[in-house]
Amino acid sequence: MARIAWSEFGTRPEGAFLIVAEIGPDFGGGPRSDDPFDTARLRFAANLMVRTCTQSKLIGDFAVQPLRDSTALLIHCAVTEPADFARLCGVVGGIDIEPSPWRARRRFLLDETVHDALLAIAGPPDSRGAGRRARAAREREAEDRHHWGRVF
Repeated sequence: MARIAWSEFGTRPEGAFLIVAEIGPDFGGGPRSDDPFDTARLRFAANLMVRTCTQSKLIGDFAVQPLRDSTALLIHCAVTEPADFARLCGVVGGIDIEPSPWRARRRFLLDETVHDALLAIAGPPDSRGAGRRARAAREREAEDRHHWGRVF
């Protein structure tokens, strides 16, 4: 099992299976006013899918791609092996949709219930270094405030 670039599946979708996650309105606490493009929720969902695929010990290759549709936030997860597709579909549920050009496609709503099921496999996010990054950001901000000649 190896994570590969999404572009590799783009050149040969007929050899892979696609799982499409639509991010539910209540997922991750819902949209926030300070994040108008829902970037944090989209990134969080994509990382959750990557961790789920990694911890599931998939047989074949996989790729994950976050997308913004005109009406929804989506996470595309492509896998190469039928057993991997069946294993992930067993966890997320959902419905089969028109497969073309993929070998098969499944769509599901990523809500809090599915989030809990995926989190049971994926485990919590890796937060190593979060304190160091926050401290560096605070130091940069403090340094900017004391910069001579800066107009606020």
